[in-house]
Amino acid sequence: MMQRSKRSLRALCLAAGLLAGAAVTAEENFSVRYQGIAHDALYDICFSGTTGFAAGIAGTIFTSDDQGENWQPQGSLGPEAILGLYCGADTVLAVGQGGAIHRKSDGEWQQVDSGSDARLLDVSANRSGLAVVVGGFGTVLRSSDGGRSWEPLSFDWETLLNDFLEPHLYDVAVSEAGVITIVGEFAMVLRSVDGGETWEMVHRGDASLFALDLDGDVGYAVGQNGVILKTGDGGQTWSRQDAGSEANLLDVLVDRDGVVHVTGIRTLLQSSDSGNTWAANQAGDISYRWYQSLGLSESGVFMVGHSGLIVRIK
Repeated sequence: MMQRSKRSLRALCLAAGLLAGAAVTAEENFSVRYQGIAHDALYDICFSGTTGFAAGIAGTIFTSDDQGENWQPQGSLGPEAILGLYCGADTVLAVGQGGAIHRKSDGEWQQVDSGSDARLLDVSANRSGLAVVVGGFGTVLRSSDGGRSWEPLSFDWETLLNDFLEPHLYDVAVSEAGVITIVGEFAMVLRSVDGGETWEMVHRGDASLFALDLDGDVGYAVGQNGVILKTGDGGQTWSRQDAGSEANLLDVLVDRDGVVHVTGIRTLLQSSDSGNTWAANQAGDISYRWYQSLGLSESGVFMVGHSGLIVRIK
């Protein structure tokens, strides 16, 4: 079981700022589109149409206007690391250290009062304006107006976990129908079918779950010690997939061809048969570095992580 003193790589906060770098093609299926310096770090990436966003250390934001092929630094949103991004058709949300929430609409970034000083790890929203942020020590914030204002949601963790701990919550998915799915410590999967009014714990275990990709009925959750869970009923039930890995897995993404990509510490796993079998990709520096997050554009699959790297892997 994960010790309370440990944190996922989402929680790393390094001191240096990102420096400008050039795009360099390394090899097939591992094309470096941007690289900073050794102490840089990017924690999330997302796309809306042709526009991409990547964010990380010291509030740094990068943008791409050509589906991820080229990236430009856009300065900093503030001193706090940005740990999670959501890209919608008209709105981009960025969350991070110290309760930081930033909202981009009509071309301008604005800082939003979250009412929290917690470490915010990820954010998801739907087109109806329902948005949810999750973070450290059981933090869940909800917005009904597309991220303009936020309210905290309270949970009876003692009843849910049979323990006094307030678990770290690492990722969240909000469906267009208003179903909210949250993953976190103790292999916990929480689900609400009514926009966050009521909740049910649908999975529990030992290893922490760091990331979630749930679109329609099929979805995946990944985490500590190589754990990969799959659902085929929209998140109501979950089963373990054997990928033959014990690595800490940090993100999961299903591309338009149905290929499942799982990234982590010194690991990139891929499955082209819905998770029945897995292959390890060791292109570039994957086998000895870490990549935190995956993003999907019309031009391919991208990942971000150490040294401020933005890499296209498909």
